[in-house]
Amino acid sequence: MTKGVGAAGTATAVAGSTAAEVAGEAAFQRQLAALTTTSTKAAERDVELRVVSTELSTVKKAADERVQ
Repeated sequence: MTKGVGAAGTATAVAGSTAAEVAGEAAFQRQLAALTTTSTKAAERDVELRVVSTELSTVKKAADERVQ
């Protein structure tokens, strides 16, 4: 009888371990998706800042040329 209880206990532990792995994998995938979203937003913001910087440089250059 002890072996049966041990086997059941082992099966329960394995099932619990598998459930924990699945939950861990799901959490990892959510974190990865959040990181990807954040990275994409940061890249988009970087492009916006570069465009603004380029436009400002162009305006400054034109203003400097008018002064001369």
